[in-house]
Amino acid sequence: MDIVHHTLIGGAGYLIAAEHGQELAGAAFLLGSVFPDLDVVLMAFGKRFYLRNHQAISHSLPLSPLYALLLASPLLALVGMDWAILAGALLGLWLHVALDLTNTFRIALWSPFYDKRLSLDAVFFIDAIALCFTGLFYFAYLVLGWHPALYIYPAVFVIYIAAKFALQKHVKRKLECEFAIPSAFNPVDFFVLQRRPDSTLTFVYNALLGTRRDERDYAAPDQQAAELLRASTLYADMRRILRSLEVTQFQHLDDRIRIEAHDLAVRNFGGRFGRTRLEFDRSGKLLRESANI
Repeated sequence: MDIVHHTLIGGAGYLIAAEHGQELAGAAFLLGSVFPDLDVVLMAFGKRFYLRNHQAISHSLPLSPLYALLLASPLLALVGMDWAILAGALLGLWLHVALDLTNTFRIALWSPFYDKRLSLDAVFFIDAIALCFTGLFYFAYLVLGWHPALYIYPAVFVIYIAAKFALQKHVKRKLECEFAIPSAFNPVDFFVLQRRPDSTLTFVYNALLGTRRDERDYAAPDQQAAELLRASTLYADMRRILRSLEVTQFQHLDDRIRIEAHDLAVRNFGGRFGRTRLEFDRSGKLLRESANI
């Protein structure tokens, strides 16, 4: 989820806690729900550094008790030791991490002790249906004053995420594909990547109708392209950061060679995320390199 949706979910948790007379625990829950995404401050060290470290140590499960204590400390200083406040902060952190784990952008759950990144690919990080559920909750509770929304909203939200996870696994089994990335807007559309011996096939698959569209076949880079790619440290860095950076264009121009690569595992917004461009002269010398992060 993006930071705005995390904040709204944290606000819903606050309202649920306040309904039971636990306003401070609810406030701690809200703080915990937002805290992990404050790693946006890493952008000060550059976009590549940020992307390498985003959703890593700030989303660490082993360190979450320490974060919870840090977040709860100002509230505990006001009222004394209250386990409900500490639990609220910890639950907010855990919920944030759990929601990000269901997304398509991987998190380093065990950082800094183990750096492997994980994701369940159940929902895209912006999911229109989930956001609608959250918006309907606020309308029902704050505008209509419908108190059952406090309990129906969390149940519906969990059921939706579980259903999307089951559907995504079904699509992967049926198509025998490496990636099936859920659409941000259509709950039954998936961006599919299948690897072949000499190419990478991508298409959008509708799980309800069983139809394909926007099918594209990208040939594997030849030996010349592979040698040129090894000359770019930016390309090597992007390969480590991204899930599936693939060469999508290899052009021989009059005075230069141009290579373009995209992260084919994350393509919901036109494919600009992770787009890497390299230019070489005819002798193979790297002239310029750039990437969208």
